[in-house]
Amino acid sequence: MQLLGIGPLELLLIAVIAIIVLGPKGMVNGAREAGKLIRKVIKSPIWTEIVDTSREIREFPQKLAREAGIEKDLEDLRKSTRGTLNRIQAPEISPIVNQQDEVTKEKSTQKNGEKQE
Repeated sequence: MQLLGIGPLELLLIAVIAIIVLGPKGMVNGAREAGKLIRKVIKSPIWTEIVDTSREIREFPQKLAREAGIEKDLEDLRKSTRGTLNRIQAPEISPIVNQQDEVTKEKSTQKNGEKQE
């Protein structure tokens, strides 16, 4: 589990260092101040604008597809791609691999037969 690129062990290390540096009372005050700062940032109009812009950017490809009327084509392409991936991952490939294994076994048998003679 990662939080802002920080794993659980790093987070624990940061907490231990904070407790050592700030002490228990300083941790409470620090957490209170951090909460106030986060609340102020989240309620600011700039944050709202950033969130709205981020949402628009994520939805932009779907909006373009709807406006261009190519949703059906994109869905067909996705289905085709999934089908191709399924065929690649399917066990139908194993006969080809088995044939290659047989050729390799025949070659090694021939080499071993030549060595034994």
